[in-house]
Amino acid sequence: MKKGISFQIIVIFIVLVGWNLLHLGYEYQKNVFENNISASPMMLLSMQENTLEQLKLKIEKNDFIRDIIIIQDSIVAQTLITNYNLGGSKNILSSYILPTAMQINFAGDKFQIEQKRELERILLDYAPAVIYYFDSVQWQIDQNKITLLTKGYYAGFGLFIILILLISIFLRIHFEIKSNVFWEIYRSSGGRFGKRRKQFFVNSLYLCSIPIILNVVIYYSLMHFQLLHLKIDYRFFGIELLSLVIGSLFARIVLRENLK
Repeated sequence: MKKGISFQIIVIFIVLVGWNLLHLGYEYQKNVFENNISASPMMLLSMQENTLEQLKLKIEKNDFIRDIIIIQDSIVAQTLITNYNLGGSKNILSSYILPTAMQINFAGDKFQIEQKRELERILLDYAPAVIYYFDSVQWQIDQNKITLLTKGYYAGFGLFIILILLISIFLRIHFEIKSNVFWEIYRSSGGRFGKRRKQFFVNSLYLCSIPIILNVVIYYSLMHFQLLHLKIDYRFFGIELLSLVIGSLFARIVLRENLK
């Protein structure tokens, strides 16, 4: 019986490791797409610097905006000279009135379709004369990738819950039935009544706690030694524990006649 419990603990531990890897892989890839969004700022141009200053005050407190940088016309001229090697045209550029630019950098994890529409509405209502440039095509591509990734993650999440339940129920039933002969001999030789129920409860504690504890220890050890930089919400481990507990309860219900 001890070998059976050890085997189940190992199997459950391996499945939980796979479940955690699914979550970490999802977070990693999601961060990649969100960083792509953060790396694509919106540029606004206006001949009225005051208009951009007012617009900045209007939108800068939104949580989907990471920061806003106003670039004055003199800096715009110097940037053109530097980037396009226009040193010989410096005097010509200085004779022109160039627009003031404003760069909006987004928080990729928060700048979604609702936030984009809200920002566009604000620009239309409060600064209709401002010209803005934004790579909406690439933003939409990244949003679609995040949506597909999230759907795949939830599908995998559900499959792991089902797998944990199946293992917790059917492996448990298998090994308990295999031990029927032992418990029959134990009872016929005057063994203590209720011993099997107590042992089932103790084994349930082992199966529900040991794999979870091992996973938690490994995760926080990797975090402590900075070998892992992706975070797992502690509630995720709670879901894993709950799945194991539910599996044990179902196994107990199915085996109620054997545990008398």
